[in-house]
Amino acid sequence: MSGFPHHLLAATGAHCQPCSGPAGLAALTIALRPFLLEERQVDTCIRLDGIALDLRDPRRQAGSCHRFPVNPQPGYIDGSLYLQHRHVPLDVTALAFGTPDAQGMPVQLAGTLVFSAAGLTAWTDTPLTLDFVLDLPPTPAQVDAAIASAIAATGARTVRDAGRAHGLAGARASRLGRPPGAARPPVPASFRHRR
Repeated sequence: MSGFPHHLLAATGAHCQPCSGPAGLAALTIALRPFLLEERQVDTCIRLDGIALDLRDPRRQAGSCHRFPVNPQPGYIDGSLYLQHRHVPLDVTALAFGTPDAQGMPVQLAGTLVFSAAGLTAWTDTPLTLDFVLDLPPTPAQVDAAIASAIAATGARTVRDAGRAHGLAGARASRLGRPPGAARPPVPASFRHRR
């Protein structure tokens, strides 16, 4: 039995859900580059749930390092890697946030893949350090610029004009290709409201 070849795990990006699950805590999904393991291609990701950090705007975490207890201690991150038809627990002990740039927020994860808890005996529990880049939500300035660009693209002179153009486009799309004035198709009996 040996340690898992963790060098195979290379992150291609990460997405955050700031309020996930019944507790409303943050969650991260870290996409991994496909890799070969025992001559089979593996397409998987790392999922981290129950992160007790405010990640509504990850930029606020820049330069910070947070430590976490391991399962089952209160405050642990519920991490896992799906591998060989099993969820391998990932005990995350630290998340270190770098300085955001145009690509996103660099983050380093430290923890242990707990193969023993997954019943996978081919590997021993293996320490893991993984660097990844977390996608960032747009800033208010970026949202304003996108709105201005959309208004310009429609030829509208005001936001109200853009709304009218959107409404007109939506009305046209709702006809599903019917010519103007054509009757709507009948509603199937199974969809009608019963009294």
